[in-house]
Amino acid sequence: MNWREWLAPENIGFVAVGIVIGAIALIGVESACDADVAARTKPASLLPSGAPSREPTIDPELLRCAQLPIEEADDPACKALWAKERRRFLGDRKSTTEPAEHLIDMFPSHRSPADGASPKPARESE
Repeated sequence: MNWREWLAPENIGFVAVGIVIGAIALIGVESACDADVAARTKPASLLPSGAPSREPTIDPELLRCAQLPIEEADDPACKALWAKERRRFLGDRKSTTEPAEHLIDMFPSHRSPADGASPKPARESE
């Protein structure tokens, strides 16, 4: 069946009814989605206006350093501040490193030349 048979004058009523039913279904699905979104969000009038913000405040000096132009990037105060923030973010690496005597031996069956082991001699060809 080709499209000309579908659009024949005797079938136009069925095509129109199908289009109307499809439009009603689309509007129904869209309104259900809108109602779900509206139910999940709080209206602005219900939010407390005097509640403290839970977001951390940005240090004004850090903000100033972040907005410096490239020509002033070597500011010593900013370099010190960035180093402090880097240490705070990454943690103190000096205190987390273990001394060499507390390291785990990954390959206990393999002795290294540093332990006094000599390398294995090559096999003699027969």
